[in-house]
Amino acid sequence: QQCRYYEVDNIFVYMVETYINGNFETFRRLYHELNKDARRDFMDFLLSEVEPTYWREILKQII
Repeated sequence: QQCRYYEVDNIFVYMVETYINGNFETFRRLYHELNKDARRDFMDFLLSEVEPTYWREILKQII
């Protein structure tokens, strides 16, 4: 649903790109819009698809 609303193919990729571009408030808002299952899926995506150098900082933004 978020993919259609934000007109992106993959909301998780969009979220990570948003974070990398320094839009931390937007990233946090996007994360909090996800439901519980989508948040879990985002964690799987983060740990399997995103460079480990970003993990710590992204996780800090989430909590």
